[in-house]
Amino acid sequence: MKIHFFVALCCVLLPALVLSQQEPVRVTDARTGKPVAFAHVKATELGSKSAKFFVTDYEGYIKFTLQKPTIFQVSYVGYQTFNDTLFPGVPAIVNLLPEVFSLDEVVVTAQYNPVSADRSLYKVNVINQMQLRRSAAPDLTGLLRNQMNIRFSQDASLGAGMSLQGLSGEHVKILIDGIPVIGRLNGSIDLSQINLQNAAQVEIIEGPMSIIYGSNALAGVVNVIPAEIPENSISANAGTYLESVGIINFDGGFSIRKGKNAFGLQAGRNFFAGYSPEEQGRSELWKPRRQVNTDITHSLTLPKLKMDNRASFFDELLLVRGNLTPPYFEKAFDNHFITRRTTLKSDLSTRGANPFRMSNSLSFYNRMRTLFYNDLTIPQKTPTEYDTTGFGSFLSRGVYAYRNETGKFGTQFGYDLNTEWGTGKRLGSNSQNITDLAAFATFQYQPADWLSFQPGLRYAYNSRFSSPLIYALHAKAGTFKGFILRGSYSSGFRAPSLKELYLFFVDVNHNITGNPDLKPENSKHVQLQISHRIEKTTYATETEARFFLNDIRNQITLAQSEGDSYSYFNLDKAQTMGYSFGIRSTLYPLFDLRLGYGNTGSSNKLSNENTLKLYWSPELTAEVTCRMEEIDFHITAIYKYTGKATQFYTGNDGVIYQGYMDSYNNLDLTLLKSFFKRRLSVNLGVRNLFDVTNISSVAGSGGVHSGGSSSAPVAWGRTYFVKLNYNFSKNEKADPQK
Repeated sequence: MKIHFFVALCCVLLPALVLSQQEPVRVTDARTGKPVAFAHVKATELGSKSAKFFVTDYEGYIKFTLQKPTIFQVSYVGYQTFNDTLFPGVPAIVNLLPEVFSLDEVVVTAQYNPVSADRSLYKVNVINQMQLRRSAAPDLTGLLRNQMNIRFSQDASLGAGMSLQGLSGEHVKILIDGIPVIGRLNGSIDLSQINLQNAAQVEIIEGPMSIIYGSNALAGVVNVIPAEIPENSISANAGTYLESVGIINFDGGFSIRKGKNAFGLQAGRNFFAGYSPEEQGRSELWKPRRQVNTDITHSLTLPKLKMDNRASFFDELLLVRGNLTPPYFEKAFDNHFITRRTTLKSDLSTRGANPFRMSNSLSFYNRMRTLFYNDLTIPQKTPTEYDTTGFGSFLSRGVYAYRNETGKFGTQFGYDLNTEWGTGKRLGSNSQNITDLAAFATFQYQPADWLSFQPGLRYAYNSRFSSPLIYALHAKAGTFKGFILRGSYSSGFRAPSLKELYLFFVDVNHNITGNPDLKPENSKHVQLQISHRIEKTTYATETEARFFLNDIRNQITLAQSEGDSYSYFNLDKAQTMGYSFGIRSTLYPLFDLRLGYGNTGSSNKLSNENTLKLYWSPELTAEVTCRMEEIDFHITAIYKYTGKATQFYTGNDGVIYQGYMDSYNNLDLTLLKSFFKRRLSVNLGVRNLFDVTNISSVAGSGGVHSGGSSSAPVAWGRTYFVKLNYNFSKNEKADPQK
């Protein structure tokens, strides 16, 4: 009897004794065994409907012991996210594997489901959260300036535009969270208006994406993906960016999560005082501007459904001061340009292996110009002329993705409805609109683990132009001994925009009119890319080579019509071709290296010409980072050489002349350090170390701007900057074991 009692007592006390000796959960580096401090941990016991949130201490511990099987989700910058179940009675250690490369980062642009970048059929260039932190770029211009195959153009009134694979303006689609940004001037979105204060990452896909995104995607897509509302119940952030050229930026926000609902607010104010390398009176070469932006978000998460709503507002004042007028030099004419952009967006998505996602957005864009007569002796400003142009867009897009249980077959199909309208004096004082309704489908077949094919079709109805059937074929082979091969052949279509058809834009520097007789553009695209990856315990490297060819019929461009007036017209044919080589290497955890070389050729042919000649322009990029992960200290140098580029100008005699833009170099140095348990991040650095301002621009005569010039502004010279950012978070419930 006593023996039976003793055995029963042991059966009761032994599990309790084991649990009492269970070590607290610890997070460590899988390669070095060292603790990972300040990692974010989400713990959900099996069968429980609620989760507990923790931040590891200096030794990598959280105040939680395993008493039941528990699902852990652990994330930290520089490591792959851990998502697995731990059981009582085994060592409670979470080993985080460092992200040696960004190859394993999740990409969402044009994917069936979010996938790692190396599994995507498209070659996606991901600028991740760590690169955003290192660069400290306040807007998209500063972030993309040193990227391969991307070039910028600068205009005093129209802002910064970009080209991708030799194609610019309307050929590049700029997205924010998958929604196109409206408000192009001279074909380009002003990238200095795209702020990055709330960006999680930026994804770039080169080459036509007309199957998925329709018009304006012949050259590729740039998608700015905002950060999601954190899991913490309350979080807040505040930051400032100061640059010696006269930039003063402030931003901040907060979010709250309660049960199924989450709310967030992010706002910022950017100010630039204006700058000229040489004294030019009141008229600065780089115009003063003030920007205000606000994002309001709401998220509702249900077991099988998620709804995300976002309201974004942007307001900019651009001041173009005129020089004092004779004879007494006491009066001047000043232009004030006010740009306002509002976007309302609602996403509805199912949760599961085969999701359906529907996005609806309503966007408004207005640009108001007011000419003031400024009497500096009083002082008094008198408005003398007004001009307002407005555009709007409604987008509805639904996509369903399916993949069978074996994973060998998948399909994605959906619809795309886009209506754009415009009003204003510069559109002939008439209301104009254009509608595009499309259905698209892609089919993915994977006969083997190393081989995938994805054909696609898109059929569209355009209210003004006849749309052809768009097709594409993408293929991926790999990995085989570290090699991955990607190839694609696709067609593209772009209908003329309302501005190209009806715009009437005249000011001191511009005299541009639309052409209602324009034809749509059609294109063919070929792209090949091969990469090889080697990954060891503390060392990894990836090399890649890429080739692309764009062949465009009826490309829309600007040319002189009569006098100093310019209008849009169709080229008979245009081509861009290029190749590039790149290498990425990491010695963990001390060193990162990225090198790239590329050469892009472009050509245009008029209908009365028989030959098509390519004019080449090289590029060279380098990015080197030395880091100490334990104290989160990074030193980064980013360099880019932009080679001499050929351009064509139309002279006052109506003849097209060949000219060029001279080559130039850019080098940025940045330091990143965090304090107070990594809540405070500090960036210090130097931009444009070589002090580049203007470069030579040689032409026969004339140009798009009346008067022409022998130089073109590309930067405002060497500057120094500091950026501060502070983050705070608080969990919803305290750990009962504390």
